[in-house]
Amino acid sequence: MKYVLSCTLVFALVACDSKSDKPNVELIQNMMESPAIKAQDYDPSKKDYQAMRMPPEGTVAQGKAPYMYKAQPEKAGKELVNPFSGNEQVLEKGKLLYDTYCMVCHGPKGLGNGTVADKMLVKPPVMNSEKVVSWSDGRIYHVITDGQGLMGSYASQISKEDRWKIVNYVRQLQKETKQ
Repeated sequence: MKYVLSCTLVFALVACDSKSDKPNVELIQNMMESPAIKAQDYDPSKKDYQAMRMPPEGTVAQGKAPYMYKAQPEKAGKELVNPFSGNEQVLEKGKLLYDTYCMVCHGPKGLGNGTVADKMLVKPPVMNSEKVVSWSDGRIYHVITDGQGLMGSYASQISKEDRWKIVNYVRQLQKETKQ
């Protein structure tokens, strides 16, 4: 019995020749060499040579919900409610996010004097202006999410929760720099 088992093992090892001249059998075409193109590559098979494609209209990525208030700032301002209180942890995270995404335009205290504000034709709004102070939390959240004027949407860079934390921090800045 041991003899049969050891002979089988020897024959099996001899049969596995890694230096075989025979090509692999390709059962499914393009399985071994994928014609996949990276998103921002040049694609010679397309008319415009762009590999990246826009998703079909009306589609939603898995795990993502569409923003229900697109281009509806008044409705968003009335219906969206801030789920966070302005506790220390929320304000700390809000400050970190504000400093990362908002400060370059709006300035460290929200006065519209950020490092790039001088180079802008239309200056960013002052956070403690009567107009912005009168906005609801939902309206400020909407501006971060959907953008407004020259400011684009930050929905893809900042999570929903973190946008609310920025709103709380903006409210804190408004209290600190009251006109």
